[in-house]
Amino acid sequence: MIIDPQERTIISSLGWADRNCLWCLDIASERPRTVEIGNAKYLSLRAGSKGYFAVVHHFDAGRLEITAHTFADPGAILSRCSIDGEVRRIEGDLAIWNDLPRYYVAYLVQPAWSDFALIEVDAATGLSLQTFEWYDQRYDKGYQGITGVIEIPGSNAVIVSVQRDSRPVLFDPVTRRKIGEIALTGKHGNPTLHFRRTAHELWADDYDTVLKLEPESWRILNQQGLQGPGAGGTAQFIGQYAFDVDERICAVARPFSGDVVGLDPEELRVYCRAEVGAQPLVTSVLRDNRIFARDWKTGALLKGVLRPV
Repeated sequence: MIIDPQERTIISSLGWADRNCLWCLDIASERPRTVEIGNAKYLSLRAGSKGYFAVVHHFDAGRLEITAHTFADPGAILSRCSIDGEVRRIEGDLAIWNDLPRYYVAYLVQPAWSDFALIEVDAATGLSLQTFEWYDQRYDKGYQGITGVIEIPGSNAVIVSVQRDSRPVLFDPVTRRKIGEIALTGKHGNPTLHFRRTAHELWADDYDTVLKLEPESWRILNQQGLQGPGAGGTAQFIGQYAFDVDERICAVARPFSGDVVGLDPEELRVYCRAEVGAQPLVTSVLRDNRIFARDWKTGALLKGVLRPV
């Protein structure tokens, strides 16, 4: 889930529930609607700045699109990047890509290769692709896909997340070289990464744990386990973590506990909790402590309010 900086709209897309649709929640009325865009198998979202967000359209591996949108009119496509075999093009207002993430990852089938690729969208130079030489036989490619990429602020480098791997890779797209790894907690999760806007910190999750690290040194500053084992001692994962617009609260969905907990970003202490029922997988939190989440299996809207614990 991604939230409008003005707290008017929340956008989400769960592939198994929404397929080629954006799920759009009007916060004032608390009513969701779906907006169909294209005919992809499923969509994934990336937040930008100035009220923009990007949608990655996943078709069969030979084709991919990335489109630019605003929270004010989510269904309108302002610019489109297309990869279809050897054909690569950008249509629409190129300047918008200055306010959207520059890098994306996806599995692609090309005439000369088939693999996960780094996709760069640059307003000045256009669209380019490259593969990862380090993504080799050391990984079980049927089990460990590449799941995400994030730019390191003030650097040419990016961090690439690998499925079921607790060591995200530092990668330089200019030299096309792996330049290091970041050690998380060893829980073999599917790490999602976030650089805080209001603090010099990298946040990550690793299966059942949220942690924050110091950029450059990549040492762990603090970590908090947030989901205990289930029946028979089976490990249970947490859902999405998300900050409010001011980064005053970090909300974490817990599908196996039927709630969303609020962390103090400084100490990673759980200090509030919202019971929302069902199995919340993705979430957003407002300045007034309201929680909106979606159920893991059905995508249904779940609501609650963070209260002190």
